[in-house]
Amino acid sequence: MPYLVNWQPVPQAWIREEEERLGRDLRFQSIADEAERARQLRIAAQQSAIDRMVVEQAAAKDPRPIDPQAIEQEVQRQKQAGNCRTAFDDGLLRQQVERLFRLQRLHAEMTAGAVPPAALEVEAFYEANRENFRMPESFHAAHIVKHVNREHGADEARVGIEAALAELERGDPFSEVAERHSDCKGNGGDLGRFPAGQMVQEFDDAIRPLEPGQRTGIFTTPFGFHIAELRAKAEACPATFEEVRADIERVLTMQNQHQAYLRAVADLRSRADIRWDAPAQAVAV
Repeated sequence: MPYLVNWQPVPQAWIREEEERLGRDLRFQSIADEAERARQLRIAAQQSAIDRMVVEQAAAKDPRPIDPQAIEQEVQRQKQAGNCRTAFDDGLLRQQVERLFRLQRLHAEMTAGAVPPAALEVEAFYEANRENFRMPESFHAAHIVKHVNREHGADEARVGIEAALAELERGDPFSEVAERHSDCKGNGGDLGRFPAGQMVQEFDDAIRPLEPGQRTGIFTTPFGFHIAELRAKAEACPATFEEVRADIERVLTMQNQHQAYLRAVADLRSRADIRWDAPAQAVAV
């Protein structure tokens, strides 16, 4: 017995999708009683699916057309990405793309009235949460890599990295050896500055004990054989306001946009005919 939105049934699949999505929300995970959690989650999922339906309907009945060229370009992009260049009926795909573009347009219009956060609001948020803003441990390093893959076996890569190590040990500059031997040529192997965790664990583990100016021996990662040189490192530390200002502005802007979206959805709901398809009669809700 589904909900009807303007006499169109809300798909049960949508409700299940919303249950799965909302089930990851801490507000529901914190409900200890399993039955009560399931009940509240079901109610929230039903209402969220109704919201989705009123938005879908509003986007679909908008009389303004979508640029056919933009639709065609996206259809071709998706076909190429999916390796479906030939013998493919793209009529359904074209409908899906148009639906997506209509939803994107409507969403942009629903959130257009969101007010950007004021400078004082951004600063106040930082002051209230400054203990949570920290810059992670970071490194500046360069590397030489010999990949192990379908084109280059482990034996071949080992020979190449050992040749690079021999040149380093005789005193050749790291950047010059990287340009001669590395499979990632350019800029002398310089990786720039990066936070801990951006590289694979094996790379972080190899460079963390080093002091600036020191280099590793040969080590391996899932990509192959490496030699790394540490140029600089910085310990984790509190973040300054300037370092996180842009992130705070982005988060507060998204919050304001979400509130604008919720107000727009509430307006669509107020003008929709939403009913529960009860066995005996449809009862307005």
